[in-house]
Amino acid sequence: MLDLNQMSVFIKVVQEGSFTGAARALGMPKSRVSRMITDLEDKLNLRMLERTTREVRPTDVGLQYYQQYKPLFEEISDIHARISDHQDEPTGHLKISAPVSFAIDVMGRWTTEFKAQYPQIDIELEFNNSDVNLIRDGFDVAFVMGQMDDSSLIARKFDDTDPILCASPAFIEKYGPFTHPSQLENVPWISVSSHNGRVHSAHLTHKESGETIEMKPNASVKVNHHEVAIHHMVAGQGVAVSGGFFTYEQILKGELEIILPLWQIKQEPLYIVFPSGRHQAKKVRAFIDFFVSKSESLQDLMDQLPDLSDQEKIEQLNKVLSKPST
Repeated sequence: MLDLNQMSVFIKVVQEGSFTGAARALGMPKSRVSRMITDLEDKLNLRMLERTTREVRPTDVGLQYYQQYKPLFEEISDIHARISDHQDEPTGHLKISAPVSFAIDVMGRWTTEFKAQYPQIDIELEFNNSDVNLIRDGFDVAFVMGQMDDSSLIARKFDDTDPILCASPAFIEKYGPFTHPSQLENVPWISVSSHNGRVHSAHLTHKESGETIEMKPNASVKVNHHEVAIHHMVAGQGVAVSGGFFTYEQILKGELEIILPLWQIKQEPLYIVFPSGRHQAKKVRAFIDFFVSKSESLQDLMDQLPDLSDQEKIEQLNKVLSKPST
């Protein structure tokens, strides 16, 4: 017979990687956690966990059990919560993975707003530039740059904002004005590489004429972190390809300007991914909907930029940053 208590304890042990961590998260004695796992293994007549002095990891069959039963457990828990009407809003522990360059500024700001909107959700953020296994490492959701290789994951495209070419007003005054990408071949660039070391593609296509040109940037600065790149851009040390969600604040302040807006840059997609299954936990749905909504709002703002006055830009910036207008 299926024991939901044993199932929940097993899932938590896999997520935490230890009996101690699971006991702390569940608010129960470590001895009880160990006993429930032993009872589960005896019932199934299978070894579900490999125990070492440093960590606890699922065996192959334990990982299979986790992958299949975690969505089922969350669905059962959600049904119980809805029936008992004890959950008016999403709750639970949400573990998120994101690339460092994306996470530092964007995630920090937006997850703060998300936490304020959903105070019953406990957030665990892990920033890294290496590939993660959502199931094995216990992540509920992750942001992934580039093409998807894992067919067991469900992916939702997060960033529909086209990359833009940015430079400071001082840089444009010195090297511009710019009317064609060929003018950028001999000026300094700030090259921003992705999590796997690739530098953003410099293939540009004119949105109206269809003309395509391949750029070979003369990089004076190479960096794998957008926030650092922005400092160099604002200082007038180069032109760079960037995402609107990284540079919107500097653009609205007038510290950076978009150049060659009619030229579209080949994009490296950014996805929100989560494990497949019949059920998607309410906390995961809330997180994805929140971040997609933020991205869509930012896209709308970037589309409006050419028509905004300087004062309207400041008002929009204050709105985005949740600051009162001055």
